[in-house]
Amino acid sequence: MTKSRIASSVQETKKERAMNTFIKTRRDFLKSAIGGMYFGASLAAAGPLGKVLAASPAGPASKMKFGLVTYLWGRDWDLPTLIASCEKTGVLGVELRTEHAHKVESNLSAEQRSQVKKRFADSPVTLVGLGTNFAFHHTDPAKLRSDIEGAKQYIKLSNDVGGSGVKVKPNDLPKGVSPEKTVEQIGKSLNELGRFGADYGQAIRLEVHGSCSPLPIIKAIMDVANHPNVGVCWNCNSQDFEGEGLEYNFNLVKDKFSDIVHVRELNIGDYPYQELMNLFVAMDYAGWILLEARTNPDDRVKALAEQRHVWEDMVAKAQSSGTGQRSAPGVKITEQEKTLRVEINGELFTEYCFKDVPRPYFYPVIGPTGVPIIRHWPMKEGKDEEKDHVHHRSLWFTHGDINGQDFWGEGEKSGKIVHDKFLKVASGPDAGIIQSQNKYVARDGKVICTDTRTHRFHNRPDGQIMDFEITIHASEGKVVIGDTKEGSMAIRLAPTMQLKGKVGKGHILNSEGQRDGQTWGKRAQWCDYYGPVENQIVGVAIFDHPQNPKHPTWWHVRDYGLFAANPFGVHDFEGKPKGTGDITIPAGESLTFKYRFYFHKGDTNQAKVAEHYREYATGK
Repeated sequence: MTKSRIASSVQETKKERAMNTFIKTRRDFLKSAIGGMYFGASLAAAGPLGKVLAASPAGPASKMKFGLVTYLWGRDWDLPTLIASCEKTGVLGVELRTEHAHKVESNLSAEQRSQVKKRFADSPVTLVGLGTNFAFHHTDPAKLRSDIEGAKQYIKLSNDVGGSGVKVKPNDLPKGVSPEKTVEQIGKSLNELGRFGADYGQAIRLEVHGSCSPLPIIKAIMDVANHPNVGVCWNCNSQDFEGEGLEYNFNLVKDKFSDIVHVRELNIGDYPYQELMNLFVAMDYAGWILLEARTNPDDRVKALAEQRHVWEDMVAKAQSSGTGQRSAPGVKITEQEKTLRVEINGELFTEYCFKDVPRPYFYPVIGPTGVPIIRHWPMKEGKDEEKDHVHHRSLWFTHGDINGQDFWGEGEKSGKIVHDKFLKVASGPDAGIIQSQNKYVARDGKVICTDTRTHRFHNRPDGQIMDFEITIHASEGKVVIGDTKEGSMAIRLAPTMQLKGKVGKGHILNSEGQRDGQTWGKRAQWCDYYGPVENQIVGVAIFDHPQNPKHPTWWHVRDYGLFAANPFGVHDFEGKPKGTGDITIPAGESLTFKYRFYFHKGDTNQAKVAEHYREYATGK
């Protein structure tokens, strides 16, 4: 996030406070990166909760659940009264705010913690987690460390009493300290808590709060706080409407949502809760909508039941309306601050990352079972992932020798591929298109060449298909693409899909019948890499188009998950003299390569990879 955007958000926050339009304080949650790793298992709508949702008038079954934050309506209810009130109203989830009458605090003994856990286990009410006021903006290192350690104590407490996470705050931007420094400090603190919480099965939920409430600031924090166990708790603040408005700000942090959302009374005030529910229904949100009430009704139990019914009506309306349903069938591409978001039939497929990066790449890449199939690092921390080859960024195209310059690595001597402009961005019922223009900038700042890339995303019932076409232009003079294995059309796969490693159970098969380790450096029309991801077999096949230079290509496909088509590296692959694989593009001319990615369920035969390649090769 740029300094100007942070500064602008700070100024807008001050203006908004003066306006005082609203009562102010202050998530598929990562269906891609997290895939249920930390949040999902404890939040399934089963038992009594499932019955309540099934009986509600909210239309088709929603994955969302309605619950209560003990502020303010439950702050003076002891634990038995709180559980009884929630059960009576059908509000079957609760976040316990600290320092309330329930007295669930970090000073409880082991026996007392067991009793709390048993109370919830014996009732239909889910203890969603604990709400704390720990914050990480402090300029005093001792105070910062105190709040981090305090949060860790409540992480342990939540684990002991049967909760699934702890809510914390960012919280402010201290005067005299650059916002960027504070943002980085908050993000690093959250990463520490994310790692700690993961060991206890506890999610870290960052409430959008305080001077950090503008969503661009929250996004900047989450760009630093990239541990998959850290998510955003949307908080329904007036700052949600700043800049380009609610939907834009929602989309800024949509993929960072935790499994809880805070709302105020849904039928009081000016906040457009119906519009918000439309957005949550459209993204198929699967977490808790927690009521953080601010009024003082005479009968809080009756009022709580009323709020549940209001919420159910909103969800039903969102499900039945055009704006609240999943996106219309097709491919939708939406521009965000640093990425283009690609959705297929309302579900995230990938994002095209083009700004402030060493080269454009796609991340995450969601497979056909709805979970990521790529390695997350270095963009985020990922479970069981090796931190090697920092330049292996999800899915990308580049090469290790262009006019002697390295565009494959990310070292001090490496060049960069810099996004210039978009030529076309189009959504559609059958396909979506991103066409861009890029510059290859050497380490000394000189532009070596340019390219035009066309990415086509297909809406198909038989698997996810992405076509990648790149034309390299010798726009600055002759271009020699050198003979090296370090390239070119590549993807780095999830650790469970690898051939080797402590969790690797994958396999490789190419069009010539060669398998696993035999496939490296061999020529083939296509290659398929498959294995288990969250106990389901999925695969990625890359097709080399018959019109490509040197077809069929060689394959730089490794047992640790690197999977690349490389038509240049003949010296490395076949042991021929260095330079044998060079391709020269005369000045003013160009060269085009075409590839297809086929993301499929099952192994090579089950996915009919060979049939799909024939379809691609013949242009059908």
